[in-house]
Amino acid sequence: MAEALNDDEQEYLKYSDVEKEIDTFLEQLDFEEYGVYESLYYFEEEVFEKIISSLHRCKLPNVYISYKDVLREKLFLTLGCNAQDLVFIAEGIVYAKGYLSVPVVGTGAERRACGIAPEILEECKQRYFKNDLHKEKIFKLLPHVVEQTLNFRKISPIRFQKLFIPMFVNMIEIIVIGYTELDDVQSIRALSLHLLREVFDDLMLYVAEDLLFHFSNTDRKAIEFLSFFSVHDSIDSLGKRHKANPILDESNNAWNIATIRSTMIQHKNAKQAIYEKKNSLITIKNKLDAFILDQKQLTQQSVIEKERLVEVEEAIASIHKTLQKLEETDTVEVKFIEDGEEKIFQRKSLMVRIFKKEDTLLTQKNKLLKTLEEIDIRIANKQKEIDIWEKKYAENQNFLSTAEAKEHPMDKQYERILRALAKTLANR
Repeated sequence: MAEALNDDEQEYLKYSDVEKEIDTFLEQLDFEEYGVYESLYYFEEEVFEKIISSLHRCKLPNVYISYKDVLREKLFLTLGCNAQDLVFIAEGIVYAKGYLSVPVVGTGAERRACGIAPEILEECKQRYFKNDLHKEKIFKLLPHVVEQTLNFRKISPIRFQKLFIPMFVNMIEIIVIGYTELDDVQSIRALSLHLLREVFDDLMLYVAEDLLFHFSNTDRKAIEFLSFFSVHDSIDSLGKRHKANPILDESNNAWNIATIRSTMIQHKNAKQAIYEKKNSLITIKNKLDAFILDQKQLTQQSVIEKERLVEVEEAIASIHKTLQKLEETDTVEVKFIEDGEEKIFQRKSLMVRIFKKEDTLLTQKNKLLKTLEEIDIRIANKQKEIDIWEKKYAENQNFLSTAEAKEHPMDKQYERILRALAKTLANR
C-alpha cells in the first residue's frame, strides 16, 4: 500500500477512476468467503482498505456524504439488494444483510411472534443475552445504522417511515445470528422481533434526539425533515397530498416548527456547553480516525519495506558465501550461475563483478534502513497524536456525561418534545 501523504503532498484521484477501481474489485471479490448466514456477509473493513484509501484521495460527488455511502451503494448494486436490505459499516466491520423472507403464521400477536410462544422467546433471550447483553450490542450498532441508512440528510420522512422497521429488524437479526445458535429463519425473526419490542421506544428516542440535535444547530436538512410533521395536510414536490401527521405530546398538545425552535433555543442556551462538547466530539473523532488510518497505512508500508530488507540481506549473505568460496580457491576459471544459466568466468573478474553487486545491495540496504527509520519515527509521531486525541476524546466524553446528568428546568420541556417526536416518527 502506498505510504500516506501529507495534505500538501496528497495525490488526488479522479472519482471516475476510483469508481472503476471499486467496480473491478467487487467483481473479483469472492463473496461466498464472507457469507455467515443466508444473505448475511461480514467483511473486515481492511478488505476494502485499498479502495477506501482511494476514496479518501478523491473529491466525492455531492450526493455522497462520505466514502461509506459510496461503498454501501456499490455493495448494494453488486449484491442485488433492495430497499429493505441493510448495508452499513461499524467498528471496523462492513455488514451486508438481506431482509429474510419468513412465512406468515397466525394473526396479531401470534403473527408478530412468528407462531412461537412468548415464554419460549423470553427463555431464549435469557439464555443467549444475559445481563441485557442484547441492549449493549443493539445500541452499539444503532448510531451507525441511523447515520448511514436512516439519516435525515439522505431520506425523506415518508421513506424513513417505510424503512425504519426493516432496518431495525435487520440490525437485531445480525446480533441474533451472531450471538445465538438459532439457524432457522422463523426462530431468528421471532426472537429479533421480541427483542425489538423491548427496546423499540428507546430506539425511536435515539433517532428523535439525533434529529433535534441537528435541528437545534440550524441544519437545513433537519429543518426540512421536521417541517413535514404538521397539523395540516402537506403537498410534496410531485403534487401528492399527504395526511397531517402532527407532533403530539402526552397532553395532546401539538408542536410545530416554531414552538419546537423556541424551546430548543432556550434548551440549547441552557445546555450550550453540552452542545459544544457534542460538536467537539465529532471533530475530535474525525481527527482521531484520520491519524489511526495514517498510522495503519504507515505500518503496512513498514511491513513491505522490512520484507524488502530481508530479501536484500539474504542476497548479501549469499554473496558473502560466494566470495568466501572464490577466495578459498586458486583456480583461474570458475563456474557460476548467472540469470539461471551456468557460465564460465575468470575468477578475479567474477569477484570484481560480485563486489560491485554487493556495493549495490549494501546501498539498497542502507536506503531501506533509512526509510524504515523514517517510517518508525512517523509511526511514533502518529501514535503521539493518537494518544493526545484519544485523551481529548475521553476528557470530552467524561465532561459530556457529567453535564448531561445535571437537570435544568428546560429539560422537562425538551423531554416532552423528544417523546412526542419519537412517537410521531414511529407512526406509519
